[in-house]
Amino acid sequence: MRENDFLKWIAEHTPVHSGVPLGIGDDMAAVLLGGTNPLALLKIDQCLDLVHFDLRKHSASQAGTKAVNRCLSDCAAMACSPAAIMISVALPNEGPGSGESFAQELFLACQAAAAKFNCPLVGGDTSIWDQRLAITVAALGAATSNKLITRSGAKPGDTIFVSGALGGSILGRHLSFSPRIELAKKILAAAGEKLHAMMDLSDGLAQDLPRLATASNVGAEIHTANLPIHEDAYTLSENDHIPAGLHALADGEDYELLFALDPEAVPNIVNLTDIPLTAIGTVTADKKLALVDETGKSHPWPNIGWQHKS
Repeated sequence: MRENDFLKWIAEHTPVHSGVPLGIGDDMAAVLLGGTNPLALLKIDQCLDLVHFDLRKHSASQAGTKAVNRCLSDCAAMACSPAAIMISVALPNEGPGSGESFAQELFLACQAAAAKFNCPLVGGDTSIWDQRLAITVAALGAATSNKLITRSGAKPGDTIFVSGALGGSILGRHLSFSPRIELAKKILAAAGEKLHAMMDLSDGLAQDLPRLATASNVGAEIHTANLPIHEDAYTLSENDHIPAGLHALADGEDYELLFALDPEAVPNIVNLTDIPLTAIGTVTADKKLALVDETGKSHPWPNIGWQHKS
């Protein structure tokens, strides 16, 4: 079963609950708690040895930092402030990732990564088994706006943006990225209600844009000439001869923001930050996704990008 098929099955078999205004399908879930500030945002994420990092060459600090930052990147996707995290680790009893000093380094790295965003590590669980390291991080966040920023609000005519540059993250950025939490809150503050949809790019633009479009019941046209391509993508291209533009579409683990906003709000975010914000296309009403090349010719959306498979 492919990952997207399994996620669709889970969504179809999850009942609606009155206390859950936003459930499966976005970057975080929203739960009504009651009281004067009743809305909590929740997220859980998993990192596995030989899938998200490789302990034969990566350190405990790199593994722990990535595990936390992956989870906090989903806080950025919904422009929320992380309030606390909890971590569960299944430590191997031998081989890479075993031993007391590794476990201590891993804990301190997780704690430090969260502390950068004033987010305490408040608890968790540990176990030891005969398999490779597995790290699970759960985050509690607080909405920074009365409006939930989700994947499902994009409207025809919206301008589609990405932050940063894409592709080639495997050369090191997949371990060293910083969640775009503050940037997301700046975009929301500048665009307000005209920020219609947002998510983070974890599986590559080719996989993640269709998720935003499907959730919003829209299509999109992306102009290949406008894609911000990271220098790492060009480096990879020199070695594997795959065009750098395809690396930008497919490599994944960029952890940049993908968002759609009313064109009237575009001037509000120009020069908002030192992190480049690039307009790459337009939301359409026809529910089709297309790549438009430099000549203006439209091409079908490529079926590339990261998916877990079983």
